[in-house]
Amino acid sequence: MLGYQRNHHSRGFTIIEIILALLIISLVVIGVLMFFAISRKAAEESALKTSFSNSVVSEIEFIKAKGYKSLNSLLGSKNSLLVELFIEDGKIKIDGEEVNLDPNSSINAIMNLTGWSSSLSNLGADKGEIEITTVSGISNLLKVRVRVEWGSGKNYEIITYISL
Repeated sequence: MLGYQRNHHSRGFTIIEIILALLIISLVVIGVLMFFAISRKAAEESALKTSFSNSVVSEIEFIKAKGYKSLNSLLGSKNSLLVELFIEDGKIKIDGEEVNLDPNSSINAIMNLTGWSSSLSNLGADKGEIEITTVSGISNLLKVRVRVEWGSGKNYEIITYISL
């Protein structure tokens, strides 16, 4: 019996051993390929989020550069101002009312709405928001929130405060 086993093992692999080896190699290759596909998608999403965050930071820095007095003049007697840019529709709402924005208006000069809207459109955003509110109990302090939305429920937002 030992002679048969020695001869049998020296002849090579059986078909079942070859099939199992190919199956194991296939599973490893598929796993590696799936890793590359998933990591590529994650890298693309990260690059997109970085682009949106850069756009929000740029907009908030533009607004901050205008200063407290300019922003406070937009509020008038109100405690808050909400500007919504609906990128796909090209609509702009100020405090819930749809408006046709004059490119030479003071609100556009202070917030750069046409420029930011164009930037968000190029990135594929759905909506941009800028909200300015007074901080209750503290005079001469404004809260500025800039937010962008894209895709299905993805968003990026920065809040800053501007004082006199």
